Amino acid sequence: MEQKWEELMSDNQNILKEVKPRLHALIGELVAKGAERSAVIYMIEKESAQLRDTMEIPDHQIDEPSNDWPSATKGQ
Repeated sequence: MEQKWEELMSDNQNILKEVKPRLHALIGELVAKGAERSAVIYMIEKESAQLRDTMEIPDHQIDEPSNDWPSATKGQ
């Protein structure tokens, strides 16, 4: 049975709580080495978008809503 995104998030809640502190630590580490905070955050955003676009779809694909509601086919 496929799980919805919210269920997957709650299943991994403890692990996912580590993301924010790790990102803060990474930003702090790179700023301490001389990088500009805004540039580090920009790169995290850019790399995150690329990762999202290129990562393989997981085995537990997220259910997409159906497109079979009455007005979905009007005008076709």
